[in-house]
Amino acid sequence: MSFLRNNKYIIIFCTVTIVILSIVIFNNRLAHTSKNKNVMILYSNDEHGSIDNFAKIASLKEKYENDDRYDDVILVSSGDAFSGNPVVDQYIINNKDLRGKPIIDLMNKAGYQLSVLGNHEFDYGQKRLNENIEFANFPLLLANIKLDEDKAILKQPPPYKIIETKQGVKLAFVGIVQINNDGYPSTLVSNLEGLDFLSPTKTVQNYLYLKDKNDVLILLSHNGHSWNLNLARNLKNIDVIIGGHSHTVVQKAAQVEDTLVTQAGSNLDYLGKIILTFDQNNNLIDSMGELIDLDEIKFKKDEIVDIINSYQLDLKDVLNRELNHLNEPIIGVNNIGALITDALRNSLKIEEMGYEIDIALQNVGGIRADKIYPGAITVGDVYEIEPFGNNVIIYKMTAKQIRNMLAISYIIGNSVDLIPSGLKYEIIVDYKGKLKKIVLKDLDNNEINNNKLYTVVLNQYVASSYKFTAENEGENIQLKVSDCIINYLENRISSNELKKIYTKNDLNRIDLKITKGGTGQKVAKTKVDISTIKKAHASVGAANLMADALSFVLDVDIGAYPSSQLAPNIVYPKNSPLYQKSLDLIYSSFAYHNNVTMVNITGKNLEKMLLKQAKYYKEGPIMTHLSSSARYTVEIKEDKIKNIKIYLNNERLKANQKYSFAINSYVWQFYAEAADYFDITVSQKTEKEILLEYLKEIKIIDSSILEKRVEIIEKNETK
Repeated sequence: MSFLRNNKYIIIFCTVTIVILSIVIFNNRLAHTSKNKNVMILYSNDEHGSIDNFAKIASLKEKYENDDRYDDVILVSSGDAFSGNPVVDQYIINNKDLRGKPIIDLMNKAGYQLSVLGNHEFDYGQKRLNENIEFANFPLLLANIKLDEDKAILKQPPPYKIIETKQGVKLAFVGIVQINNDGYPSTLVSNLEGLDFLSPTKTVQNYLYLKDKNDVLILLSHNGHSWNLNLARNLKNIDVIIGGHSHTVVQKAAQVEDTLVTQAGSNLDYLGKIILTFDQNNNLIDSMGELIDLDEIKFKKDEIVDIINSYQLDLKDVLNRELNHLNEPIIGVNNIGALITDALRNSLKIEEMGYEIDIALQNVGGIRADKIYPGAITVGDVYEIEPFGNNVIIYKMTAKQIRNMLAISYIIGNSVDLIPSGLKYEIIVDYKGKLKKIVLKDLDNNEINNNKLYTVVLNQYVASSYKFTAENEGENIQLKVSDCIINYLENRISSNELKKIYTKNDLNRIDLKITKGGTGQKVAKTKVDISTIKKAHASVGAANLMADALSFVLDVDIGAYPSSQLAPNIVYPKNSPLYQKSLDLIYSSFAYHNNVTMVNITGKNLEKMLLKQAKYYKEGPIMTHLSSSARYTVEIKEDKIKNIKIYLNNERLKANQKYSFAINSYVWQFYAEAADYFDITVSQKTEKEILLEYLKEIKIIDSSILEKRVEIIEKNETK
């Protein structure tokens, strides 16, 4: 008894310790039996032939597979693996067509388990697509397609795929692709014979039942970010939408209702990472998504590096052949489009076949690079501009038929699309963008002869996709557009002429004039001209207005809008009503339903971003327009941009202070390359929706948009 009395505190301590240990052990066992299951989905989209980062992707997948925190790691793509890199798009070896093989091979090696068929998967034709599908070690899904077995060459793709993880979680993946107003995806229509494309929305509804039979439903949607956001708002039972097509950089996946919506930019700049957390009963209890900047990943899988190098070596001599030389860049789709159409109109190869071309037309969507860099112009550069391998089609057309074609082209997209050579044209529309008239002019600004029959050259995509009439059915002369460009650069134009014509001028050969007219619900009234003229040389009202809207609606310090996203040479007249459709005339980017990226960034890094963009475009050199209360100066010395200083409320941005900044999500990926930033989010509203909300608030557009928000400071030395 004395022992117990003398050691009672020791006994109490031991007893309590035993009880606590028992509870801990019990809880640990309970935690073990109810351990959550974490599934990682790695994803990419719109790779467009970019193969350099597959060695990094393979290493990342392997790293995560060896991480005990994840029960399974799944690697998928949301489509458009092809069209953008000549190593992939021109991979023809010993006269054998192997286009697309390099990227499919690398996706196999990296461990991809699924992809959706994007619109550019059809670019090489159905036969070659079948061969690429057969070569892939993973299924390529597409639910919204129906085949006519008597006409189609393509084999029916599977609409969905169920993947069951090691821990028994069942994930249902469904694949869909975008379709245009003509009912086809954005590719060469002649490649789609026997293929019927169904409504993406209705198709998704038909596969919602998969959620009842599986633990999650995941949509691989090659439809664009804003479309995916709207789908998530309107349809239940979709757990995750992994997007493509709009090339949107969604750094942190958006949670819309119960759906996680994301996308990983383009060209394998990023790899997306989604974590899905399930309880012991396979109920989804948490989800998150973010992007991995592959530029920051240093480790690579050596065996895949060797494969990439071997593919590049196969075409090195072909692609590196020098055609011409530039001392200054050719910038913008107008100038590059002019180069393409001039090459077609002055092609020695076409001339040798006995044709004399009067007019050439090139669609904007067929121009896949907006800059040719100084230095050697190579065959590879041409294939980056025109990667599709379109043939040349020659027509005989009257002036009336040409006008009708341009009119239909404008009406379909409510925007200017066809870049000409051999003529200029003027589109006259009312306030709502309704077409009133098209005027054709020769290069001396005289209206063209209505009685003449013109020889017109088009690329194969325009010839098969656009609705028009001609005097003949069109002759496919079995010559590629890219061959004409190569020949033009190599044999028909000198380096000095190239510089003089395409680097020194803004080759906009199309004017759009807005006249009175149009009825409907007004969204605002403007007291001043809303202009895009000299958009690359000074701050302009149209861009200032959009930047103001971003700042106001998103509540950021600085809203921004790039000049490259404005329609060229537009003046929306003062003292006029403004309609919703009027906005599409002014802002070219609205056609792509872009969202807006918001970041926090230091003053020093924001100045670095704007400086890099100004140097890249060298358009006079204004590239970025800022919201009211913000402005910047551009210092130029000996015709070179040296520095940019940004001011907010008349004080220069403090180097290390954070500011909130918002800009179009598509162009953000290019700004992001220049400097570091923090706390990134993507708006759920599109640019257009944001501007409409702002206009509803202010009602009247006044002279504030005419503020001079950019100042050019010349510091040229004199001798």
